[in-house]
Amino acid sequence: RRARHARAMSYARPKRGKPERWVREAAGNDDVEGIDAALDAAKDKDGALNKGDFVGRSALHWAAGRGRADAVRHLLALGARVKISGMHHTPLHDLAASGSPNAPALVQELLAAAPWQLTHRDNLGHYPVDKARDVGDKTMALALDALMMTVVGKRGPTTKPRTPSSWMPSCMSAGKARGIVGSDERPLMEGAARA
Repeated sequence: RRARHARAMSYARPKRGKPERWVREAAGNDDVEGIDAALDAAKDKDGALNKGDFVGRSALHWAAGRGRADAVRHLLALGARVKISGMHHTPLHDLAASGSPNAPALVQELLAAAPWQLTHRDNLGHYPVDKARDVGDKTMALALDALMMTVVGKRGPTTKPRTPSSWMPSCMSAGKARGIVGSDERPLMEGAARA
């Protein structure tokens, strides 16, 4: 069984730290035995299984975000809860953004655990189908689009057209749209001298 997981990134199981961290790392590396070992070492098995990292991503997020089929199935069988991360991502958002060839096969299993993931938007207003389109995963985008058609009756996104996400601070993007930021015509502050 270990040889089958040789394609996954090799890592040393942590000897220190909290068991919930071990569960997340094992899930991200598709190490089913490591998940079980970490849960055996945990005092609170449910907490270790469902606790998120510093941005709220649980072990299910880590496994889905890397397209780790065995780990996702094992975590769901153990009763992992589908939670929303700090960025309002669901495990389905992470799976769609993974670009993994295993992703389309895992969609039904994640939706069986929590069907609301399909129509949930993250903090930027993106559906899981948008994440698949962003990474160029046409197979995943078509699968999610077909599911959106059956659930919502429309192709996603269902309300407003999506704009590409930008990491520029909102104050800079608003200024750039008005021609203030980076403009040579006038200074940013009244009375400021030109350089």
